[in-house]
Amino acid sequence: MYKLFLLLFLSISLQFSSQINTELLSNSSWTRVKFSMLDGSRDLNQRELGVLLWKITGNTLCVYSDPIFIEMKSCVDFNLEKRIMRTSKEAGYQIEKLTADSLVVTQRVDGEEAPDKIRKMWFVNNSLRISNFLKQYKNDTVITATREFTPSLKRNLVSEIADIYAKKEYSHDFTLNGNILIFPKKKIIRVEIDKEEGVKMNQVSVNLFKGTFEKNFYLWDLSGFENFEKVIIPYKYSSKVTNGIGEINRMGITFFNRNYIDFLPEFIVYIKDKKKSLQNFSKAVQAMNANKLDKAIEFFIETHEYDNTNTDALYNVASIATAQNKTDVACTALKRLKDLEQTEGTKLYNEKCSGK
Repeated sequence: MYKLFLLLFLSISLQFSSQINTELLSNSSWTRVKFSMLDGSRDLNQRELGVLLWKITGNTLCVYSDPIFIEMKSCVDFNLEKRIMRTSKEAGYQIEKLTADSLVVTQRVDGEEAPDKIRKMWFVNNSLRISNFLKQYKNDTVITATREFTPSLKRNLVSEIADIYAKKEYSHDFTLNGNILIFPKKKIIRVEIDKEEGVKMNQVSVNLFKGTFEKNFYLWDLSGFENFEKVIIPYKYSSKVTNGIGEINRMGITFFNRNYIDFLPEFIVYIKDKKKSLQNFSKAVQAMNANKLDKAIEFFIETHEYDNTNTDALYNVASIATAQNKTDVACTALKRLKDLEQTEGTKLYNEKCSGK
């Protein structure tokens, strides 16, 4: 992307003198515990509450982004070149730290040197993470699963239910809230419904949902949960099928407690229309080239309003407005960058706008 704003970063020299034991990668499993950009800025393209699991087998890296549905993964082969796990000719992951317990990598793309565009991720060894959870709950017989510590499904039962709905005349509209109860020692599953909407009118469809989960105990990977009497997985499930055979209008399930609002950053990331955002960025560049600076600012602001992960647009607004001595406009853009936890934007805001 054409970037007009000159960012003032200190050059970053990576230390290659110390050796790492790359054999620690072989047949390993890692859970991401932290992520940011290389300069410490918030990574706007990653879900704040997302779970990411890396499993490395030989020279294959598989990335799991859903803690329940383990079949939802993407895998790529890589070549290990000194400290770099090269996944293609142009990209890969540079290993900054590797021990038996922890892994730190930066995502590298050829030609990208700006620290606010390079992702950094911290991982812990998955077996160590599970061991720590088990120590924490060693005296408990009942445990409520979380994104970080949960049984997982070997098959996506929700998609199987959708297939059945699509083949039969199961027109319905209902929402369920409750718990999936797993009894590892008894090898049984029960589905609780605490709150229901539209259930009585759609009992056949509801029974299909409950029955599919309750009869598939052996599809759950219960590694680490074998000694608990009961494992509780909170869920919310909604389904709408209006035309009977062949058409699913809406279906979805979320797991775990859903009171996330207290943990979300104050400034929420959104992408309303990526295409329009890029179109406005192009128009802004054209306006800059034509020396229509006010119009360029207008287009850059629209760029960011359609996609607030596009921080370059805000840096450009601040740059142009500063050159025009429009301090209020520049500081408004820098305040947005500060709200988005962008390191350089925060620094500039504090220097130029603090107290205004």
